[in-house]
Amino acid sequence: MSVEILEPRGPSTSRRTVLLTGASGVVGRALLDRLTGMDVICLVHRRPVTGPSVRSVAGDVSQHLLGLDEGTYRRLAASVDAVVHCAAVTDFNRTDGSLQATNIVGTEHMVAFAAEAGAVLYHVSTAFVGTTADGDRGRTAIGYAESKATAEEVVRTSGVPHVILRPSVVIGDSATGAIAEFQGLHQVAAGILAGIVPMIPFDASWPIDFVPADVVADAIACVVEQQVRSGEYWITAGERSLRLDEAVAVALEVGREYGVRVDRPKFVPPDLFDRLIGPVFLEALPGKIRRSVVRMLEFFATYLRSGETKPSSLTELEALGMRPLPDQAESLRTSLRYWAEETGYASRAERAA
Repeated sequence: MSVEILEPRGPSTSRRTVLLTGASGVVGRALLDRLTGMDVICLVHRRPVTGPSVRSVAGDVSQHLLGLDEGTYRRLAASVDAVVHCAAVTDFNRTDGSLQATNIVGTEHMVAFAAEAGAVLYHVSTAFVGTTADGDRGRTAIGYAESKATAEEVVRTSGVPHVILRPSVVIGDSATGAIAEFQGLHQVAAGILAGIVPMIPFDASWPIDFVPADVVADAIACVVEQQVRSGEYWITAGERSLRLDEAVAVALEVGREYGVRVDRPKFVPPDLFDRLIGPVFLEALPGKIRRSVVRMLEFFATYLRSGETKPSSLTELEALGMRPLPDQAESLRTSLRYWAEETGYASRAERAA
């Protein structure tokens, strides 16, 4: 990987150049496929990213000058028109300091780079930035939300022209189900189909907000293409979210396609589960299964937030050119089918049937 071919922007340059962080991640990978008509430079930590009009530069957002020597850093800054910052640690169970180093310090470094470049910073945050722990439930998951909230404050107070984008839970491509890395929602579906989630301590009518990766990418790309220089956008399903019981029904339906039939999980009141059912139920489980169940409960606690409906900016984003949100149930069905095929779940289930 080299930056020797980087050239400063010039007034006669017709194509814009975007620096993209986190290009190998779920949002970044989908965005890379969508940012057509622009030259894209990917700041990559481990392996180069390829594609039409795409170059890679080895660096690290958590390091001073992005891990580059000063000359390379200055040349890179002189060559870009916009910065799209997707890089983040999204594992909410991390306790090794990487949430702070990447999500907060890394954002500070990207703010400094955008200032050096005179570029607009498009900061990809999360729709769950305001999540707080509800007693013990969700406590281990709160570190991620807090790190993203702090990163947003870094951006807001920086003085750099910026746009904050808040995607919801990201699932696979709405047409193919493809995704760079399987997410918590896929793990929950796996648990349900394995029969280790006999009960869910939430109201069946609560909304579960998710958006396909290609829709998230389209929304971000439209904002960049229209050269929006300020604002905050919620890339969420909002009022169009599925109910929790509807999402569970889709997972069970996909399981049946592969010959898997499990009982529908029972929905129980959260306080009843915490006081009476949970302690006995969890203690009776083998260690590995118990850890999986606890992780799934943390996922639900973090992403459901007592049944609240997320704000949504889809109307404003569609006015900028984003295509409409596809049918939620069909997108989830497609995503889970892709997961089943790619993980080998489908073939294992069919052999066992």
